[in-house]
Amino acid sequence: MQAIIKAKKRSLSQHAQKAGLLASVAFIAVLGTGLPMIAHAQTTVSQTISFNIRAQNLGSALAGFADRAGLKLLMRSDMVSGKTSPAVQGTMTREQALGRLLSGSGLNYSIQGTTLTIHDPAGNAQSVVAPDGTVTLNTITVTNGGSIAAAEAPYHTAAPTSYISEQTIERFRGASPADIFRGTPGVMSGEARNGAGAIDVNIRGMQGMGRVATTIDGAENAINVYQGYQGISNRTFVDPDFLGGIDIQKGSDAASSGIAGTVAMRTIEAGDIVKEGNRFGLRVKGGFGTNSSKPEEGNVAGYEIINSGYPGDLQPEFDHLYVPSVKSSDDTMNRPAFLKATNGSGSIVAAMQDENIELLAGYAYRERGNYHAGKNGPAAGIANLGGMSVCRFLCNLPNPEYRWYPQYIENTGLANYRPGEQVLNTQMATKSLLLKGKVMFGDGHSIQLGYTGFESKAGTFKANALSTLGQQARQQRLTTDIEAHTGTFKYRWDPEENDLINLKANLWGTKLKQRNPTDWLPANAPVDFKSGPDLWTWGGDISNRSQFTTAYGDFDMTYGASYKEEDTKPTEGTRKWDTFLDLRDGTRKEAAAYIKTAYKPVDWLTVNGGLRYSHMWSRDRSRTKYVHPDMVYGKARFKQGGFSPSLGVTVEPFDGAQFYTNYSSTLRAPSIMEAVSAFNMTVNEDAKAERSNNWEIGANFIQDDLITGTDRAMLKLGYFNWDVKDYIAREFHRYANSANVRIFNIDRARFSGLEMSANYALGGFEATLAANYYLNVEFCRTAETCENKSLYADYATNHVPPKYGIDLTLTQKLLDDALTVGGRISYTASRASGHGDVTGQGMSQFITMINWQPYTLIDVFAEYKINDTYTASVRVENLTDRFYVDPLSLAQQPGPGRTFYASLTANF
Repeated sequence: MQAIIKAKKRSLSQHAQKAGLLASVAFIAVLGTGLPMIAHAQTTVSQTISFNIRAQNLGSALAGFADRAGLKLLMRSDMVSGKTSPAVQGTMTREQALGRLLSGSGLNYSIQGTTLTIHDPAGNAQSVVAPDGTVTLNTITVTNGGSIAAAEAPYHTAAPTSYISEQTIERFRGASPADIFRGTPGVMSGEARNGAGAIDVNIRGMQGMGRVATTIDGAENAINVYQGYQGISNRTFVDPDFLGGIDIQKGSDAASSGIAGTVAMRTIEAGDIVKEGNRFGLRVKGGFGTNSSKPEEGNVAGYEIINSGYPGDLQPEFDHLYVPSVKSSDDTMNRPAFLKATNGSGSIVAAMQDENIELLAGYAYRERGNYHAGKNGPAAGIANLGGMSVCRFLCNLPNPEYRWYPQYIENTGLANYRPGEQVLNTQMATKSLLLKGKVMFGDGHSIQLGYTGFESKAGTFKANALSTLGQQARQQRLTTDIEAHTGTFKYRWDPEENDLINLKANLWGTKLKQRNPTDWLPANAPVDFKSGPDLWTWGGDISNRSQFTTAYGDFDMTYGASYKEEDTKPTEGTRKWDTFLDLRDGTRKEAAAYIKTAYKPVDWLTVNGGLRYSHMWSRDRSRTKYVHPDMVYGKARFKQGGFSPSLGVTVEPFDGAQFYTNYSSTLRAPSIMEAVSAFNMTVNEDAKAERSNNWEIGANFIQDDLITGTDRAMLKLGYFNWDVKDYIAREFHRYANSANVRIFNIDRARFSGLEMSANYALGGFEATLAANYYLNVEFCRTAETCENKSLYADYATNHVPPKYGIDLTLTQKLLDDALTVGGRISYTASRASGHGDVTGQGMSQFITMINWQPYTLIDVFAEYKINDTYTASVRVENLTDRFYVDPLSLAQQPGPGRTFYASLTANF
């Protein structure tokens, strides 16, 4: 790697950057413009600096010093290998601190501008002069002053944030991309087992309809999928093989449209592939998994129970004529041996990293059959309950119909799958392509182009076909097919000597196609016909960050604007042959502008706030138009907008401690799903935007040398209280002459709870604990009818999260750090609230609440670095082979049982 490295300017304030402030107020920004300022780049180094660097390996100590001193660090890793440093604590000059850190190491240093270079005077620092005169060092380590490791950033941030690293994704990736969110307090993904390999992020009980802004490299690829009478799935598609990390913001932010939060996924860059000191890099990865079987069309799972009974008065003399029957098949009880390879994956990524150019190209393929459920837990079972009277029809109406069953047989399990049974329609095959190119110009200018292609063929079914214990899953002949193409353009301007400019501009577009098997196929339709929509979504945003100092304190401002347009319509084949399912045909546009500012009058206090204005337009283009005095179908128009303010205060009374309080009042206008009519759902033009009034109270603590002289402990605590006024829900509504499902506003929904994240590291040992507990989840149809129950017919029926969850992750490095072993134990509690509101609707529940029971999962892994090129990994997921049903599902379907994975990664 060539030793020509762009120096990074020092941030305005190490404390302000450590806080990573969530929001700021516009009036502070206005106030700041009238104050006498000294608008210059913050490059002046203080005479003395307060250091608190623990005794540790020398490389990490120097990186911590550079962080604190605002310097870029340049050194060869072999110079510090095996060396340790003493603790450096107290207020002193950077030269004094460096002298202590390097004492006894035999190394010295030089500082030029903002670059700190470590030298070996013994002559071991060999260099090579290239033909063009460029000096190339051996392997070097580079850090930028003021930076914080991404995994530690949440503990420095005065807001409810989380981070999922590439390493965590690889170690605990699960059977579906939805599993990568396990272990993140307050965050889950719905439809993990019937989502065609997609994610549907739920943050603190809110999901879907754009409530959680989910992006991949700043672009969206979201789609809503009709699930029969079980509502809809909200799907975003991503290949975990290409993920470099996930940043999660819980709650609103002035710069984001997400009312419940933002999930920003970053794909890998050239720097993730090219080794230090090299120009080119290549990563090849291959692996296999177990616990799956090839799908066979027509296979049926579980038990078929046929109870025989009669209405009216009891007639014991005829009871012997009413005999129940139970049927099942062995075709799905073919679980393979634990270590038998039954599925596989592979990927290859090539990259080049030069002084001014970065290139990357990657391809990944993954294929798996139907997985098998676990054996230990509430799997399907048969019980004869004897004679009993059972309601069969109209059970929630005044005159229900009951029948007498002389022998009534019931499935006693949590789902209609037997222990270890093949879970049908869970097969999946995906292909992904990632292309990136970046050019860096002088004075901080850069342009990056990117392309992501994703194709999936996955087993799936409408969730209402498996929403009760009496229904049996049947293997479908056809798959659900996804094809997504996303292009991105990014421009950056970050000049070295100007803290008033850090400009970012992004433009992106996604074309997405989804094709599903139809429920009823006309005689004249192609035998393999699949219906579905075509979506075109594009958007752009521009922002700038300005940092400056005045006589009254430091200011850190970010301001920008964004625009997004969605266009969805059914294919012509869908219009012709799938006439039963009237898919949405319409557009939605949203524009926004925002400003947020952090004001730091003194070192221990930060006041932040922001203001966002957003406006939405939508148009229903449906060719099906109903003329009805009470109903709007095929002609709806929405225009809604408003302001979203936020305000917060952060106090840092002593080193390693932060206390913060944040408030926001955020607007969300109806999504395209709620603003455009479709089958069995009428648009209500009287529906208003929902407004979430959010309180966040939290604290961060970081302590070195807690137990020993070389350990570190970090703790993040938080309390949230969300009050969503005019929450947009769905109900079964009776009009004057008809009835249908419609969108409407309930009075409010409320969510509150506690969250905790903790990390402890000592040498090669690390422990991470994540927990959350919901104090309240309630829905209020009116101001007088608030209950801890979701509403019948509303999509939120299966959005209610577990009451609490606890995840403990342990890792230990061995054999000079070549071997890493670890595991995670996760406990998931029961549902945080009930389900009710029959009287509010006057009909049956319409959407069935999917039941799950508390369960514990244990995953373990081991990684061995064979040499600098090869790394072998093994992992076992669901070690105890637990039978369980995931929360936030739309189908009563179990998760995968014990599964073994092995992979080999080569980095050249």
